[in-house]
Parts: sequence; structure tokens; C-alpha cells
Amino acid sequence: MTIPRVLRLTATLQRAAAQRAYTIVEIMAVVALIGLTASVLIPSAIPGESKKLDLVAMEVANAMRFARSEAMRTGNTMGFQQQSAINRMRIFNIDIGAVPATFEYNVYHPVDKNLYTRWFEEQPFAFNGEVEHHSTYQGICNLKSKIYFDADGTPWCTDPVNVLLERFDVDLQLGASSRIVRLHGITGRVTIQ
Repeated sequence: MTIPRVLRLTATLQRAAAQRAYTIVEIMAVVALIGLTASVLIPSAIPGESKKLDLVAMEVANAMRFARSEAMRTGNTMGFQQQSAINRMRIFNIDIGAVPATFEYNVYHPVDKNLYTRWFEEQPFAFNGEVEHHSTYQGICNLKSKIYFDADGTPWCTDPVNVLLERFDVDLQLGASSRIVRLHGITGRVTIQ
């Protein structure tokens, strides 16, 4: 091959390469388009929020389980109160023989030995999401935020005390994430969804 022919071939290859190459503006436009599409299609959930939500859901479930297991262990009626408006859950003893039934918030947490009251906006939860509760009974219940367990672990309404619970849900919402803590009536089983 002669040198002029090599130079022509090199020039031809350079022109072909230049025609196939992308400019920086084109690359940036494609990256921006991919980022925009991803932000729309992928829900925005901050990992820290998901952990906070899981922590609060587990604490709500543990409080329900504790009240039930203590009622079964001691043979005394015990329950919980879910106060969604102020993001608080408390465990109580209840005297269902008194008219009206009397509540004593004198139950201590088995680990930290403080009164069993959980404020979800405080540490370690620092939960600033939404909390709602919904309940269904086999009759009319006047105090829907308070549930007690008998010595068999069966959940009941606290006013009147003879109305059986069918289902009690605590709905937790934080950003795009949510959890439902469900207490199943009759069985007393607690699940997190």
C-alpha cells in the first residue's frame, strides 16, 4: 500500500468513526431521560423511613402479643389502648367486674422496666408518619381503641366487656411505605403485613 492510499483510508475511517460517535450533549440527554423515567417508575422510599416503619410495626405487634400472653400467663384480664391521634400505645390491667370497668395503667415493660407506654414520635422510633386503627366487633363497641384479653387469650371490647373482637388493624403510613398490624379476633393471632 502506498502512503497516499493509507492516508485516504485513515481519513475515511476517521469520518466514519466521527459519524457513529455521540456528542456529550446527546449522552447527557439520554442519561437525564433515563433518570426521569426511573424516578417516575420506582417508588420513592428512603431506606431509613422503611426501617422506622418496620420498628414501629414490630413494637405495636409486640405490645399486642405481650398483653395477650400476660393475660394467659397470669389469668388476669389485660389489654392495650391504641391512641392513633397522639401516636401512643399503652398496656393496662382491667377489672371487668367493676361497673364501669376500671383501667389501671400500671403494667411494666419486661425489658426496660418502665411503664408500658410507647410514644412513637420519640426515640428509638422517631416516627412522624400516620397511624390509624380500625376495628370490627361481633356487636357494638363503644371504646374501639381499647382491647382486652381474657385468661384464654381471646380479645374483647372494653365497653361493653362482652362484645367479641373480630379484627383490629393498626395502619402505619410513612412516605410511600405502609404496614398493617392485624390482631385477628378469636384466635388472638397478630400479623404484620
